[in-house]
Amino acid sequence: MRNYSTSEVAKLMGVHPNTIMLYEKWGYIISVERKENGYRIYTEAHLDQIKLIRIALKGELIKCYMKFEVQNIIRSAAQGELVKALELSKEYLAHIKKEKNSELKVMKVIEEILKSDLPEERNTSLKRNEVAKLLGVSINVIINWERNGFIEVPRTKNGYRTYGQDEIKLLRVIKALRKENYCTQCISRMVKKLKAKNEEKDIFLYEEKNGAGHWLLSSLPEAESNAKELISYIRELIIKRKG
Repeated sequence: MRNYSTSEVAKLMGVHPNTIMLYEKWGYIISVERKENGYRIYTEAHLDQIKLIRIALKGELIKCYMKFEVQNIIRSAAQGELVKALELSKEYLAHIKKEKNSELKVMKVIEEILKSDLPEERNTSLKRNEVAKLLGVSINVIINWERNGFIEVPRTKNGYRTYGQDEIKLLRVIKALRKENYCTQCISRMVKKLKAKNEEKDIFLYEEKNGAGHWLLSSLPEAESNAKELISYIRELIIKRKG
């Protein structure tokens, strides 16, 4: 059986060598033996596991809890418990399908926010504390959203932030996504998509294509496809190791 160095594995998997060592640190791969000079020795089993990791981490983790589910799948496989990893992957897929149903409600809420024309938002120029009061959140929450890059707020000549109708609507959308436990990266991506749609002057977030409909902000169909690919690959590994 052939052995590989860290750089060889990294090149084969298309990642930086430091990424491979991080996988080891996180317990994502089986223990790695060392030569007398300290260099790591990787085997075909490590390559299989790293490919599994790449598939598991391929898509965006939509909800916060998904991170822990994926970690459990990866670590179970690293410990040689492929059957357990397969069952966890099936549960993960089931959760994604369930989220698709609940996301329908979230997207409709967002669409209503974007179409709304509330008197308290119209032709307004509010300060941060006034916006916080309007939305029913703390000032620190809004500061955190700004630091995460969810929203850029225009400033007056003296440097004060001013929140107009567009900013308030966007903050309402962010609040709705946070309430549903969407992860930071997912919210950031969805906000970018939303800004692009607004620039097109098209606030409709649902479209029909090839006889099927989907929400333009959603990454769940992609996550579902990736989960199916992960299940298929784990099944391949189980057959491979039995043979």
